[in-house]
Amino acid sequence: TSSLGQFIAHNNLFPFLIYAPENYFLRRFEEEGQIRPLGIRGEGLFKHLVDLFRTQPNVLHEIKTNLKLIDWFDDFEIPQDLFFGEKRINIRDRFLPNDLAYFDQRSANEGFLYLLFYFTLFISPKTPRFFAIDNIDNALNPKLCAKLISTLTNLARTHKKQVILTTHNPAVLDGLDLTNDNQRLFVVYRNADGHTTTKRVMPPKSIEGVTPVRLSEAFIRGYLGGLPKNF
Repeated sequence: TSSLGQFIAHNNLFPFLIYAPENYFLRRFEEEGQIRPLGIRGEGLFKHLVDLFRTQPNVLHEIKTNLKLIDWFDDFEIPQDLFFGEKRINIRDRFLPNDLAYFDQRSANEGFLYLLFYFTLFISPKTPRFFAIDNIDNALNPKLCAKLISTLTNLARTHKKQVILTTHNPAVLDGLDLTNDNQRLFVVYRNADGHTTTKRVMPPKSIEGVTPVRLSEAFIRGYLGGLPKNF
């Protein structure tokens, strides 16, 4: 896809929140933005997790359940012995012995932190019903990208969220089911006059005896558009 900002402007969707979480804010927990409960760069995540722990433990449980998409993840908890002003979660790795199993968010890999943010954003009843995420593939391997998109589409349906995602990773496309009209893929590009243009990609037609090309492969081959043509 091209610039999400161009897509938003082209379709007159302002005012609108575009989340673009950053490792710095997800890892430190100290920063809090003016946007509640979650800032567009990941601010406020710890505070919101604490709020869910106190008021809606069932929501926190669902977030943890979805985090098991990461094979090493077992659990995380809000410590009860935090000093004043301290912001930390204890994360449990199921492969480590009990006396070494817990570490905090500063030692977690980026992929875990991004998934923690995404699942909180999709599952929490206090986050927006309609929003966007820029570059959903950040810090995620290709296979996880595809599975994440499939999981998020289910969560969006369950929790009545409508979401626009952008990506530069072809693997993300393999998590989509274009035969489901609630899941739509658009190519956003600049036409010959420099105008921002959007084109919907329809589900490929099946041909008997021919194995269909995966969306990721179709994108790489240039069948879907959205790739540079000057080189």
